[in-house]
Amino acid sequence: MAYTITWQKNCITWTYSGVLTGEDLLNSNFELFGDERFDDIRFQIVDLTAVERVEATESHMRKVAHLDMAAARSNPRVKIAVVTNSQDGESLSNTYDRYIEGKSPWSTQIFATLTEAQAWVQRESET
Repeated sequence: MAYTITWQKNCITWTYSGVLTGEDLLNSNFELFGDERFDDIRFQIVDLTAVERVEATESHMRKVAHLDMAAARSNPRVKIAVVTNSQDGESLSNTYDRYIEGKSPWSTQIFATLTEAQAWVQRESET
């Protein structure tokens, strides 16, 4: 599984491709939280459109959610845009949402295209 991280002024974009494993999700989160720019971001775009197969489990998503809840103490302003065109991607996002619901100030929204997610980030940045 491959992923790239792109930093913008107030947003990080993860672009995943190939086989999406839980370990890769966890490792990409560790990269974000270990970066000094983390406290300045307001948005995360998680682009799953090039993922061919998902091998992340519910246990992995629980760990990701717990990491994010801890990170939210440092930066509570983050909104997450998940870009997916598959049922597996939606399922991952919904599982994550179940774990953070009522426990984190972070929120997620699902989009069908990267363009839609980027437009949402732009609109939200202006508010």
